[in-house]
Amino acid sequence: MLNFISENLATLLILAVVAVLIILAVRKIIKDKKAGKGACGNRCADCPNATACKSYKDEN
Repeated sequence: MLNFISENLATLLILAVVAVLIILAVRKIIKDKKAGKGACGNRCADCPNATACKSYKDEN
């Protein structure tokens, strides 16, 4: 097992960094969703799906 880790240390480190970045991105998305921030920047005039958006409904 130790031999496997030593042979693949660079790959495992890159995997760990990518996993941390994915976790941080998902955490940010969840935090923004709870705060009511839209993924599109809340520019409803430019959005073809504005009528389905919660922030658009709140404004009108």
